[in-house]
Amino acid sequence: MNNKKKIAFCVANANIEIKNTLPKPDSEFKCVIFDMDGTLVSSTKLAHKTTNSVLEHFGHPHITLKEYGEGTKYTTPARLAWHAGLDFDSKQGIEMGTLFDQRIITMVNAVDVPLFEGITEILQNLNLMGVRMAVLSNASGRYVRRVNEAHRLQTYFKVQWGADDAAEAKPNPDGLLQILETLKVDPKIDRSVYIGDSISDGKAAQAAGMYAIGVSWGENSKEVLEKSEAFDIVLDSVEELQKLLATGGAGN
Repeated sequence: MNNKKKIAFCVANANIEIKNTLPKPDSEFKCVIFDMDGTLVSSTKLAHKTTNSVLEHFGHPHITLKEYGEGTKYTTPARLAWHAGLDFDSKQGIEMGTLFDQRIITMVNAVDVPLFEGITEILQNLNLMGVRMAVLSNASGRYVRRVNEAHRLQTYFKVQWGADDAAEAKPNPDGLLQILETLKVDPKIDRSVYIGDSISDGKAAQAAGMYAIGVSWGENSKEVLEKSEAFDIVLDSVEELQKLLATGGAGN
């Protein structure tokens, strides 16, 4: 094993504090897929507000910001059902999810759902390197595409999917595998990575055979993400992510 591979292996499998440099993965990335909320954009305040408006509409009490964050591991209908104390697959949960999507999509804009600082530069750099990019979220596909439209990011992503576009939602790997097939990327041969802020993101990436990067600027802390053992590495800043992807990107 050469030195670069040793460094990558050690960082991915040990609690090493990264300060100035980051490990280069085992080989170069051909495909990078991003989660949306808590990874590319900060939507917590707007989504929490919209959630409470929907719960109130159906006669349920409001939830706290912390409770909202705890529910983001679920798809939108299941999350709202969970907040309301209903079964995940309840009819009302589906109705609440539909209303939530209708309301939040009309309120999405670049100010209320801002990109995390430095994300645009990452996308620009990956695009220049010829890396194939996509988005997979557990929110609805309409929401994903509306956010990208608000920030004029559509041209960067060859696929922009939500949970309703995939055969199964995360942590099931089907959505990632479908996207990889669409992009003509074989995870057994080509180095591919999925980046997200929830444990379900890491589990989906692992199951799909992808390199899993966790980010702690979303709904979960670095401690929570590392403890889950669902990620190859967990990063604290967009700057760290930029450095890692810059050393791992590859052309088509």
